[in-house]
Amino acid sequence: MPVTTPPTRVSLPIVLRRLTVLRAVDVTPRMRRITLGGEQLGAFRSGDYDAPAFTTEGADDYVKIFLPEPGSDTPALPEQHDGHLHWPRKPAPVARAYTVRRFDPVAGELDLDFVLHGHGPAGNWARTAEPGSVLHLAGPKVAIIPPQGADWWLLAGDETALPALGRFVETYGGTVPMHVFALVDGPQEEQSDLAGVTWVHRRPGVSDATVLAEAVESGAPRGGEGWMWIAGEALIVKELRAVSKRLGSPESDRPLARLRLLREQAVETLEARRRGTT
Repeated sequence: MPVTTPPTRVSLPIVLRRLTVLRAVDVTPRMRRITLGGEQLGAFRSGDYDAPAFTTEGADDYVKIFLPEPGSDTPALPEQHDGHLHWPRKPAPVARAYTVRRFDPVAGELDLDFVLHGHGPAGNWARTAEPGSVLHLAGPKVAIIPPQGADWWLLAGDETALPALGRFVETYGGTVPMHVFALVDGPQEEQSDLAGVTWVHRRPGVSDATVLAEAVESGAPRGGEGWMWIAGEALIVKELRAVSKRLGSPESDRPLARLRLLREQAVETLEARRRGTT
């Protein structure tokens, strides 16, 4: 069956919210899951604006989190203007993009996963976050709904893509076969609760892009009309796009956007690896 519909873009009002940490759990030695909650996950009044409840519709929806400058206890924040934000220039907010790992509107819980490599502001915040810690975030601003009609899906990325990959795995309710490949440092970084994921381990002296591309091309289904979702650093995206062309499968129309967002999450990992501290 051919892919009969393109991915659907859904615009959402962007709302600045003040949330607090409910739990902090180390999923693996280098991945920490922060569970957030608070009244502002629901609808609330923000100045003259009736802010709607938090909404997420796509497996790779992301939010922007706001962090303090080094030496400060409080972050600079954008201003809420109806369904959009005004970003001041001085001081400019320190913001990072993070994929929504899980949202439970009944329990009032939102999960974000942090890769704990390096010493960037997001990783440093996540290391010390504890129940009661405050985090401001905004979004999601847009959701992308996958196409309908493919014979199979193939999803691939490194650890910065794991929140989206995990959400695809856990929330997908369709009947189309889904093939998922995740690149991590080694067995200790595998997430055993994610069923059906093919875990790909880094190899000394071989680029991440080559390792993941080889695994994807070897394990990808042949025949039929497939759809690929790919994310990661620039070389990973480049290599996986080449694999996609050889397989004859259309990619998600978002990999470049995902690349920009995931680069923010990956920078600590890459810097730490260059220093040899991972």
